[in-house]
Parts: sequence; structure tokens; C-alpha cells
Amino acid sequence: MSAIRALADQLARRSDDDLRRLLTLRPDLILPAVPDFAALAARASTRASLQRALDNVNRPELQVLETVTVLSEDDGGAVDRARLAAALPGSDGDVLKVILSRLVERALLAVAPEGGLLPVGALADALGPYPAGLGRPFRTLARTVPRFGPALVDAVPLLAPGSSSEALTSAAAARIIDSITSQPAAWQDVLAGAPEGASALLARLRDAPVGSTATDTASNGGVTPAVRWLLDRCLLAPLDALHVELPRGVGIALRGHTVFTALDVAPPLEIERTTRPALRDNASFGAIAETLRLMTALLGSVAAAPVTTLRSGGVGVRELRRVREALRVSEADAAWLLELAAAVGLLTLDPDDSRWKASRLDAWEALGRDAQWLLLVEGWLAVDRAPALVGSRLPDGTGINTLAAEASRPDAPMVRQRLLSVATELSPAGGAEPSGPQLPVLTDQAVIALATWHQPRLQRRFTRLLPGMLAEAQSLGLTGGGALTDAGRLVAEGRLEEAARSVREALPTPVSHVVLQADLTAVAPGYLEPDVARGLLRMSTPEGQGPATTYRFSADSIRGALDAGEDAPSILAFLALHSATEIPQALTYLVEDTASRYGSLRVGRAGSYVRTEDDAVAATVLADPRAAVLGVVQIAPTVLVSAASPQELVALLRDLGFSPATDATGSVPTTSARTDTDREPGQYRMPPEQLRSRLNPWSVAEEEVAAQLATLRSARPGSADHPAASDSETLLGLETLRAAIRSRSRIRLGTADSEGNHVRQILVPLSVSGGRLRVFDPENQVEKVVSVHRVMDVEILEGSPSDG
Repeated sequence: MSAIRALADQLARRSDDDLRRLLTLRPDLILPAVPDFAALAARASTRASLQRALDNVNRPELQVLETVTVLSEDDGGAVDRARLAAALPGSDGDVLKVILSRLVERALLAVAPEGGLLPVGALADALGPYPAGLGRPFRTLARTVPRFGPALVDAVPLLAPGSSSEALTSAAAARIIDSITSQPAAWQDVLAGAPEGASALLARLRDAPVGSTATDTASNGGVTPAVRWLLDRCLLAPLDALHVELPRGVGIALRGHTVFTALDVAPPLEIERTTRPALRDNASFGAIAETLRLMTALLGSVAAAPVTTLRSGGVGVRELRRVREALRVSEADAAWLLELAAAVGLLTLDPDDSRWKASRLDAWEALGRDAQWLLLVEGWLAVDRAPALVGSRLPDGTGINTLAAEASRPDAPMVRQRLLSVATELSPAGGAEPSGPQLPVLTDQAVIALATWHQPRLQRRFTRLLPGMLAEAQSLGLTGGGALTDAGRLVAEGRLEEAARSVREALPTPVSHVVLQADLTAVAPGYLEPDVARGLLRMSTPEGQGPATTYRFSADSIRGALDAGEDAPSILAFLALHSATEIPQALTYLVEDTASRYGSLRVGRAGSYVRTEDDAVAATVLADPRAAVLGVVQIAPTVLVSAASPQELVALLRDLGFSPATDATGSVPTTSARTDTDREPGQYRMPPEQLRSRLNPWSVAEEEVAAQLATLRSARPGSADHPAASDSETLLGLETLRAAIRSRSRIRLGTADSEGNHVRQILVPLSVSGGRLRVFDPENQVEKVVSVHRVMDVEILEGSPSDG
């Protein structure tokens, strides 16, 4: 029976609860919905679906899958459980039974009628060409590596003295050598005659089957005797002049005739160092306060001077340096803050001038610190970008700029979720005493090791992304001093509101007063209330970092307050209200002196003007209601100005019966008077419910699962009134082709020609990939390629020769 049909029968026999668990673990199986169990089994057997499922298996589960695949390919059928246990020495029988149950539950392994285990569908292709870190079998290398097939025939007498190579085919020679390497005694006899250096070279390739022989080259340019000895006996397959591959049989023999030397059932939970809870909490709350302060400062800086983007996209080095200097942080911190602000909608890109501008700064400042923190944390969890990649290099050598498309990573939310789950696993909950270093510190190595154990196929992704994300989590106070905080644990568990409440209760109460000093500075003895901080920022310049910020007053800063609509009495009244000391006389003199000289010159915006010597004309224009709409004001007895364009002002004057002349040489150059407040503000998500992304883009609702189960239970066997019904037939044909390729059997292939005629031929399939089938035509002695979509039926010819 076909493996797909066998899997379909097994799925049909499952209970609804078992099917529901399967579809929850592999939701892509019903996206879109399938009409029957055959289509469900066919989709579960596809390479794309299996690759998605493999990304979510842990290390021991992957080891078992790779072992079953290797043994199934070598034995040519189902794998007995006892054979599987023997290939995984030291594995506990009960543990292995649980792992197999989980893999069968996820439809990654199928149970054969006789009780053995089979890899599902294209599992071998999904695992890659080197499952378990082993090379390809002798028979596969004989077909794919030039001259290796004849070399196998010549190697038989060398490995088995007294044997004859006459009349041997390469396939038969491959079976003989495979048999020699699979017998411990025969393998020891082979190694006993190996020259010096051969065993070291084999050990080097035991876990990575493809390697270089550059270090094993003799001084005369040829290979060393050890390499030549191994090549002559086909214990190494030459890929090119410098690279070789260790055949699978040799690799298994080097591992003590097992596929893996041990089953890694225990997750790596080793911790190198610890810290005290008090140090953790101090570092965490300090990081939260500093991040919120810097975010407020960033938004104020961007509101005053928007951040310009490069023509190629992203924020350039010069603009990033300006932001860094304004905030007094490193370039990496400036890039991180810009990315975080854009993630939560506090910065939006204006499409008119391609500049990042502050959006709803007033709404941000009106939030409490716990709400601000929650907004940033939710944005960090959901954003599909990796800010830590900023500054790194792409494969082509170009750098990744801040807020550039190259830093986009759709998998970033999933990796952050894995980071939080790993941090929770490395930090057992409960009872650390305030004294004594009892909290584990989350190092990059420990986090990457445990995350890789849970998802070994994502190791490169974790190695690249997790260190930067761990630093970002520390900036948000999810960790402190490297240890997971209580708020971080609550966030990992999805209890965000409780986490925000714990932050609110832990942070000190904001202060509403400053200490004014005679050197024209004000010192804030802690985190200031937002209204007080905004008032000080209007009339002074912040200096230093940290919660105890120093504000310096100067003539320029006072003029800034005057520009904002303040006057000397209002400035002094604000300082008197929020000062813990008397206002120094020097500061009073500075405010009054600057205000007394302020306004002697007036500067405004004008898009057009009118000059006339007739006061009656000016009065007529000002009296018309349309003049107010155009913003016409009189700045002198004979001069009117307007924010409107000269063309609009000319049209108004002509409507009033005048005949104005345009003054081209004296026109005032203007820019658009449109401001940020005139534009439609970007979506400001507060609270940002829509920031909670779907970490699994293939997730399905319970209603969809229930509807699919109803369809499966009501489907008639063999029904094909659904687009997905043909998927099973296509995959059945591919499954038959792969079986014929493995056995080198001839097939009767039915295809549709260019005119739609059904053509049948007897061929030998060689490979199938990328929608193309490569076959050998024994009648015409030629190879050709057939498009898979033209294949109509496939039949393996019984008793066809399998030897190449």
C-alpha cells in the first residue's frame, strides 16, 4: 500500500481530539481546507509542510526522525523499534516510546502494518542530503560522483582479499563494501591496515561528512599516503581536487555502528554565574527609567528636527550621529530607540518629504510610566524587525541602516517568544532570598544553547538574532543584571497587564520639584512628573544622563520659552511653584533681561504681499471676509501680507474690482506652511491591542478546525470535487517515482504531449526536483527531462532490474 494512503487510513482512525491536536500543531495542513483524509495525508507528506513541522521539533525528536530516515533508506523499508533502539545507544525505552508517540501524533512518522516505522512522504528531502550528519550511501555516491562507481568495483579486492571484482556492477560492489563496513569485526580488520593519519582524517569527518584535504596534501603536490589509501578503498569519495565526502556506511562504523552516539534527551540548563535579586531589580528599574527618559527625549528631538532618510532607504550615518549627540548615547542605542519608536507608531514616515516625524508626542507624554513601558514592550514583542542587525553587513558587503528594509525579519516575533520561554526555563520560579547570589544570569551562550535544543534547525537564526534581542530585553527591564525579572516572567507568560502593574508599583513616585542653583542650573532629584519635565524643557537645556537630570538656563533657552508663548512673569511663576529653593537672583535677572529685549524685531511667514499708497484700498481689502480666510494682515499703513500664494491674493483683489500688478522681482520665496498637526496623524495605538502579532502566521481558529473535522468525517472515499483532492493523486505519483528512483526500477510513464495526447513510455527515473523529472530512455539510450505537470500516471514494472 502507498505510504500516503496508509497515513490517510491512520488519520481517519484517529479520534476528533487527536485530529484537533494534530491540526493545532500543524495548522498549515488545513490552509486551505482539504476535502478528505487522502488530501490531508498528501499535504502532510509535502516537503514544505514537513519543513515547517521540523522547525518545531526538539533535538531528541530530530535525532529520532533522522535515525528512522537513515535506517529506512539503508534497509529499504519500515524500521523495527528494536533496530531503532540499537541505533541510539543508551536511550531509555520509555523515553524513546514517548518521543515516537509525539512524532506519530504530529504525522511525521507513520506506523507500517507490520508495526515498523516509516518516514512520512518527503521527510528525507526535508531533512536534507546529510541526515544525522552522515554522508550519502555508497550506492548514491556511485550514481552521482564521476568515476566513483568503477572505483567501488576496484576497491572490493582491497577490502576483501581473495574476492574477485570480475562481472561486478557498481551497485553490487556498493552492497559488498557496505556489508564490510557494517560488520564490526570486518571494519576493525580494515582499519588495522590503515597508514598513519588515516584514522585522524576519518575522525575529522565523522560528524561533518564533507571536508577538505588541503591540509593532507603532500609536499610534491599530491595527496598524502593516508588520503590515497582511503580513496583507493572508496572509504572517501572525491568530490573535486580538494574536497571529499565520507560515505554513510563509513560514518556509521566510526560512530560504533550507531547513527548517533547518544540521544540528547536532557536540555542544557547549565548556568555559569548568578546574581542577587537586589542587584537585578536595581538594574532593571534603572534601565526602564532610562529607556523611558531617552524615548521622551528622542521624540522631543525629532519633533524639533525630523530625521531625514537616505535615497536608498533608511537613516544614514550622519543623521544617526545627530540623534546620538542629541541624546548623548551610543550609535547602537540611538538606532535601537529609533527602531522601537517606529515600531509602536511614535515615529511615522512622512511620504511627502521622506522624513521620520514625531507622532502624537502629547499623547505619549500624557501616559503614565507603566503605560509607556507596556506600549514599548508590546511593540518590541510584535515588530517584525531585528534592530540589532543595524550596522552589520549583508553578504554583498553593504551595511544595514537604521529603519531600512534590510533589517526586516518576519521571524523576529517568534525568536523573541523563544527567548522569553528559554529565559523562563533557565530561571526557575520561586524563592530566591535577598541575600546570596541565587539568580541565574542569562548569558548569550546559555540562551542560544537551550533555544537550539528546542529548535535545532534554527541554530543559525538563533546565533544571529538572540544576543541582540537579549540586550534589548535588558533595556526594557525584562532582565536586570542578566537575570530574568518578575516583570519579564509575567511578559513571557502573556500577563502583560500584571507586568505593567508590577512596574508601576516598583518605580519610585515622580517628583514635582527641582533644586535651583546659583550657577543657572536646576537639578531634578529623581524622575520628574511629565508636566514639570515639559515645562523645564521649554525654558532650559538638559545636561547629563540618568534620572537626576541637570537643566541649564541660558539666554537661548529662555528665548525658546518666549517663542513658545511664555513671558517673564509666567516663567518665574513656574519656577517658583516647582522649586524647592528660592529663585537665585542671577536667574531672575537672566529671565527679565532676556524678555525685555525680546520682540524688538518680528519675523513671520508670508506667502504674498500687497503694497499700496491708498489707505482706502487697504481698508477695503481688510474689510472683505475672504481676506480673513486668506490670512491677510496689515503690517504697515501701506503694506498687507498674506499666507496665501500671490495667485490667490491677485484673484481676491480682482474680485474686489482692483487691477493689481504682480511684482515678480520682489516676490517672497516661500515653503509650504503645512505642519505636522495639519497632516493626518499616523495610527497611534494606545493601548496597542493590534501590536499583539500572530507568532505563528499559519494559526487557525477553533471554528476553522471544527469545520474541517466536520468535512473530513462527512467526506466520501474517493470524492474529488475539491481543488485539493488532486493534490493526493499528484503526490502519490511523486511517491511512486521516488520509490522507483531508490530501487533503480523501470517505470511505465504516461505523459501528455504538446497536443494533449496520452503517451506511454518505459523509462528509468533518475531524479525528480524543481517540478522536473530526469529520466533515462533505454530504448534510445538518451537522458531527457519531463515536466512533472505533464505526468498522468506512473507504474513500476514488476521484476525490473535494480542494478545500475
